[in-house]
Amino acid sequence: MTNGFNTRVLVIDDEEAIRDSFREILMPHREKYAKLEQAGAELFGTAPRGGGSGETFDFEFIEAPDGESGLHLVEQAIQEEQPFAAIFVDMRMPGWDGLETVKRIRAVDQRAEIVFVTAYSDYSIEEVVISAGPNVGYHTKPFASEEIRQIATKAVYEWNKTRNLEQLIGVVSQLRAERGDTNHLLQRILHHISILGGSESVMVARATTTQGFRKVLGIGQFSEDDFANEQLAGIPPLEGNAVEQNDHRIFLHMHTYTVVVLLEPSSLRINSDRLYLLQLFAEHASQTLEKAELQDSLMQKEKLSAVGQAVSMIAHDLRSPLSGVLSLVDLIRQTDYEPDSMQEVFGQISEAVNSAIEIVNDILDFTRNSDISRNLISSDGLIEEVESATANFVSSMRAELVIEKGSSFTFLGDNGKMRRVLVNLVRNAGESLPRRPRGESRITLRSEFSGEYGIFEVEDNGTGIPHEVQETMFVPFSGGGKRGGTGLGLAIVKSFVEAHAGSVEYETDATGTCFRLRVPARVVE
Repeated sequence: MTNGFNTRVLVIDDEEAIRDSFREILMPHREKYAKLEQAGAELFGTAPRGGGSGETFDFEFIEAPDGESGLHLVEQAIQEEQPFAAIFVDMRMPGWDGLETVKRIRAVDQRAEIVFVTAYSDYSIEEVVISAGPNVGYHTKPFASEEIRQIATKAVYEWNKTRNLEQLIGVVSQLRAERGDTNHLLQRILHHISILGGSESVMVARATTTQGFRKVLGIGQFSEDDFANEQLAGIPPLEGNAVEQNDHRIFLHMHTYTVVVLLEPSSLRINSDRLYLLQLFAEHASQTLEKAELQDSLMQKEKLSAVGQAVSMIAHDLRSPLSGVLSLVDLIRQTDYEPDSMQEVFGQISEAVNSAIEIVNDILDFTRNSDISRNLISSDGLIEEVESATANFVSSMRAELVIEKGSSFTFLGDNGKMRRVLVNLVRNAGESLPRRPRGESRITLRSEFSGEYGIFEVEDNGTGIPHEVQETMFVPFSGGGKRGGTGLGLAIVKSFVEAHAGSVEYETDATGTCFRLRVPARVVE
């Protein structure tokens, strides 16, 4: 394959002279002068010339003297994921004839463009199509070099065009099946366009009210803000779902976003078919983005509505710790405390204020759509942070925090939000434990890598979650059966994890509960 473009051609013919003719037509002077060109390139410091005709593709030529050998080569190519784009087959050969050979080839490869080249045929066109499929051609011997070159070019072109369309259909289907917020969807679009455009440097920008653009996401060179900001000034005004190629960049306009693709030096322009595929993708992605933004807007309204309905409960929960603070302050004013006694009072004040702050933070995290920052997070480092942040709380619950680290892994995400997720789960576990002698209650914080996912688990040896609570425990303001708090802890956990393209699941019975989080990750070698 050449730069992702499949130019592999197989010729099956029992006559060596015919195979040699095909080689000379499809690869003129390539083998003859390859070593000379390479030596010249090394001597003069220039790049060697590409093989093949300047009019057509740089074909990769493979040959077989009979049908059985040809089938073996096709099977091997499929197994190695390097299929043939075009196969030329002689009709009359010893052993399997051309049609029998193609029947067997079609059993393992339905996509190759097949061309029969022969002076004689014992079958009608209808019989050939029925046995070999519709993507077959027919050419008679003797043939002219230009004819074979043109047939091979067209066959290779059709194979790649069809594969590109299949790829686009798969990408669009996958995109429509995506779940998550607009930010997550934009990341997936970025990934797909990187593949379709053949570039590692892609940026998503959004139009601002000042007629300019701001960077939303970027990979490759666009991950550097300075470079990205320089490129923002060059984004042309586009209308609709337009696609424009300008020098070494491609611009795709989708809804309120513009995607900038920086082409690699080896391909400063891409062909019209690839541009057409990108435009089709832009149209579908634009529709998906529009729906995602509408869904985000509706969810935001639902959140605000839920907050409005829960105002009385929130006010009650805030009033308790704040009233406690005022009472303690009044008590300090009216009483002469010894310095040592003051430390206990200050501790109570601090606990009450932290409780109020926690309630406010829950409300803010639930109602606002804050962006997820993308930094490399270490599983071991995150576990250590959570252990430190929850040590005093776990001790106050008369419990033991057990840390179990499996294979270390890293993942892209927001360290603060993922720390909050695990801290919330540890606190939930501690608050659900029954009152026991110190040391009998246990909370286990676990990390491990499995497949393509990093896994965090928070497990307790409590009494399990009641069935009636399980049905609504991820619903905002449901309370989860606990007294105090906002009832937002698990709703926030679920929201944050899904924003990292992850998932939350749990297992519970009378011996305890285990929450399991999965996020896309890479193992640390």
